[in-house]
Amino acid sequence: MRRLPWLWFLLLLLPASAAAVDITPIPITAPGRLDSLRVHAGRIVRAIDLPAGLVTRDYVIRREIRSRVGEPFDPDLLRDDVQRLENLAIFAEIAVDVVPDSAGGVAIHFGFREMPVLVPMIGFRYTEEDGFSVGPGISSLNLGGRAVSVSGRAYFGAADQYWGRATWPWISGNHLSFEAYAARLSRFDVRNAFHEKSDEIYARVGTYTGDHGRLSARASYLRTQSEESGITLSPDNDDRLFGLYATAGWDTRDSHRVPRTGWQNEIEVGKVGGFLPGDGDFESLVLDVRRWLPTGKRTKLLLSGLLSIQSGTVGVDVPLYYRYQIGGANSVRGWPVQGPSEALAGTSQLIGTAEYSRTILPIERYDVFGWSFAVGLDAVAFGDAGVAWNEAEGFALDRTRHGIGGGLRLLVPGSEMLRVELGWNGADTIMFHFASGSKPAAQRSRNR
Repeated sequence: MRRLPWLWFLLLLLPASAAAVDITPIPITAPGRLDSLRVHAGRIVRAIDLPAGLVTRDYVIRREIRSRVGEPFDPDLLRDDVQRLENLAIFAEIAVDVVPDSAGGVAIHFGFREMPVLVPMIGFRYTEEDGFSVGPGISSLNLGGRAVSVSGRAYFGAADQYWGRATWPWISGNHLSFEAYAARLSRFDVRNAFHEKSDEIYARVGTYTGDHGRLSARASYLRTQSEESGITLSPDNDDRLFGLYATAGWDTRDSHRVPRTGWQNEIEVGKVGGFLPGDGDFESLVLDVRRWLPTGKRTKLLLSGLLSIQSGTVGVDVPLYYRYQIGGANSVRGWPVQGPSEALAGTSQLIGTAEYSRTILPIERYDVFGWSFAVGLDAVAFGDAGVAWNEAEGFALDRTRHGIGGGLRLLVPGSEMLRVELGWNGADTIMFHFASGSKPAAQRSRNR
């Protein structure tokens, strides 16, 4: 743990906040800590103890722990227990100790430093399309001690936006989950050259199938108004799009926050309009593949591919603002965000990414004015390639854009990471990119 008062600026960035219970066992992140516990392997577990006074409910912690009283102690199973607890993203630090007793058994003692429960903040929004907006917000990653995440923001500046999100990742059963999101946005859409006013709402339910399978369904509503004619499908410059989506996934990552090995794959099919009310009438298919490979003690390689296909014709079945465009921090880096006259765009896209990263500062606990956060820093080198098309003949190698570069990632709770990057497309000037969230996740968003 480090006490760095200068990290107060993270409060402007983090959608988190907290109470803390002092840790008495040794932090699990201590070098070789879990390996040193192998001396106790095979002894019967007599007790699994949690500290008193935590905000987090006991059952939220215990359902992640698969080590069992009355069974032989397994250090590898304990490592998996700790990783599942870290995946909750509500603890700044997790500690564990295994204590032998006089009868030849062991007791497992856990300790936790919780991240803040609730934090008001002054935050910012930035995209290469819209620039900077600033405003107040409030967030909780552990509402009611149930690992429920609730956030709300109001941003003013280059784009005015208000949004709220609530996520309950495990209600019952095998990770039955629920997520709801609502937002209002007012901006000038640089990619499509129109003044946009939009309202978006969606609700998602999901569950696990086994340990690695994922299933979910989502219903969405998007209303988009344009000050310019010829942008919306409706002649009154006011579109209303209703959509239904079904998703199946496979997730074998060793960590949700900083994966070093495993897969995260997803296939999504969707329908907008048609038998649903509102404007538009098209189907969509998304195939998202991500693979992490460890290459050294502090290095790893990420390979990702995203294929997005939409049926229909732009301006007839598919609105103009649903086109995919190649270029920018969350697409092919090294290329700028481009307007409609110069954009490589279409109803379908294919983007490939390779990222080689090295840990500069491992994630560890920092105390800021009595609040605890887990923060880290990585350096990365990357290569991107992508193409967008309408008709089949547009899917061609000579239309593909490429970019290479490097940068830094500040690993923060809630936002996952902040990215500062330099990209080069081999011809024009070097591009500076700044974005939040991992690139493979951010490129899925309609507003990139």
